[in-house]
Amino acid sequence: MVKVAVAGGSGGLGRAITKAVADGGKHQLFVLSREAKTHTIGDHTIASLAVDYSDVSAIAEVLRKNEVQVVISAIGVLFEDTHRAQINLIKGAAEAGTVTRFAPSEFGIDYIKARDNGFPYPLPGLQQYTVSQYKIEAIDLLKTTKMEYTRFMIGFLMDYYGFPAEPVPVIPLAVVLDVENLKAGIPGTGNETVTLTHSETLSKFVAGSLDAPEWPEKSWIVGDTVSWSEALKLAEAARGQRFDVSFDSVESLRRSEITELPGNVARYSVAPKPVLDGILSLWSLGFVEGWFDTTKHVGSDKTQNDLQPDVEVLKLKDFLSRAWST
Repeated sequence: MVKVAVAGGSGGLGRAITKAVADGGKHQLFVLSREAKTHTIGDHTIASLAVDYSDVSAIAEVLRKNEVQVVISAIGVLFEDTHRAQINLIKGAAEAGTVTRFAPSEFGIDYIKARDNGFPYPLPGLQQYTVSQYKIEAIDLLKTTKMEYTRFMIGFLMDYYGFPAEPVPVIPLAVVLDVENLKAGIPGTGNETVTLTHSETLSKFVAGSLDAPEWPEKSWIVGDTVSWSEALKLAEAARGQRFDVSFDSVESLRRSEITELPGNVARYSVAPKPVLDGILSLWSLGFVEGWFDTTKHVGSDKTQNDLQPDVEVLKLKDFLSRAWST
């Protein structure tokens, strides 16, 4: 048994991870949040530890006092304030003296390898993709500490394609496939592949990794690797209807010109259309270039699927059927 603290563990991806760790019943579990209270997650009541993310020493004291050994960050690192919160959490964990393992908020692609190969790059409406920069800065800081760390890399989140029939643990966006509204904007030829991993799957692997004798620097998680044409067919089968399909060329995507999907219109109040078009175009270019297909980047590494063969992996066909069967 180890004492585990999940930052951002009461909502979003963090909630799924907290539930998976609690379901395992092996470890003492805390949620790190800005105020101390209890959280009901699944069948579990989880205590939270109040932390002030602006105060490194205070973070260290909370972790030290509660003898926390492992910190899993599920902070949504989208903006400067949440980035700074994670940086301070890393510093506080290193200062605490009790924390031996730290998993930063990743759950995407290998941003370091992508950066070294020129991705992401500026696009109209999105001159800098700061999310990538934030994640790399967290890794650079972890390398200066004595804590063991791992980066959980999943490709792209499968949950998007069940919304609104099923909840999504991040901001709901229609990405390539708008399953609700029966429309698709396919990047490239449609033959390019992507690894789609559901939050339930990644959470089980994260929870299981707590029992591993050592952590690899890269923890690859492979949900379901499909081409976008295959994903479209599965979505059409789940809905029982044909989609209105458009194809977005690389040239148009580099101009941030992307098929507008109806499910994204309501998000313009959060991210103005030019900004959201830039983000979606960048992701689509990443799909075409293969950055979101984890099987292309594993190399000689063992995946978490290899290391934890008993973990059940949710496939796209089964997820779509579950979400849209009613």
